[in-house]
Amino acid sequence: MTWLLLSLILFTVTIGIHCVAKFEVTSVSDSSLVIKMVEAGNVTNFDITVQIFDLSKQRLFRRTQLDHVKNDQLLSFDGLKADTWFAVRIEYRLNFAEDVVDNGLRMTKQKTSRDDPKKIEQMVAFIDDLFVTKDNIYIGVGSVFKEIKKISTVIVPELRCSKGVLSPVSQQVIQHASFHFDLSKLPKEDRKCSTICVFPYLRILTENAVTETFRAKEWCGSAEEARHLLTNRSPKMSLISYFVILILSVILFH
Repeated sequence: MTWLLLSLILFTVTIGIHCVAKFEVTSVSDSSLVIKMVEAGNVTNFDITVQIFDLSKQRLFRRTQLDHVKNDQLLSFDGLKADTWFAVRIEYRLNFAEDVVDNGLRMTKQKTSRDDPKKIEQMVAFIDDLFVTKDNIYIGVGSVFKEIKKISTVIVPELRCSKGVLSPVSQQVIQHASFHFDLSKLPKEDRKCSTICVFPYLRILTENAVTETFRAKEWCGSAEEARHLLTNRSPKMSLISYFVILILSVILFH
């Protein structure tokens, strides 16, 4: 079984009120990944460049470039190796039908929802400590990459409350990262906080001394859900046999 973390950052062109085109994973196995474009609107085709990084060796594993791909075409990337960590970056250009490009054409930065497909469940970061008092929440966060020297995990934490968000300073996970949410900073009537989130960012130093950054799937849940995860967590966490992190970005030509 292959686990996939999907994180989308899209820079695209929109026309009128049409939806923003994005990619969606349709299937993932031990040796392949299949994606397709959804919410394509008036997109007729697109040009795409795919870079697959081998995280175990910190190098570019494969680069594929395709032109004039139909917007409903499935894209399959085969030949991936088992027991290997991969990161995939996709850059693409959207091509629209000439008869729909008008003054409504404009460039938009669109970030997709942080709620990823349910089938993508494996996490890079996980809560490994929790302590709650009346006015304080303390959490500890670990990373499945903490033993890999050339891959660092940076955690951006959030506590979502009824009328605001508490965001302690982000930290890099060495063996463990600790965060303190101080509820006393909020007015007493606004201390209804329901959701803790941890957003992991990976920085990979490749073999040619270039740093690549990827965002993995976040974890969000209540303190009770975090406590439940701690209770059920295996004392020996094994590495995933095969792992893919997907970052999608767009290069526009207009």
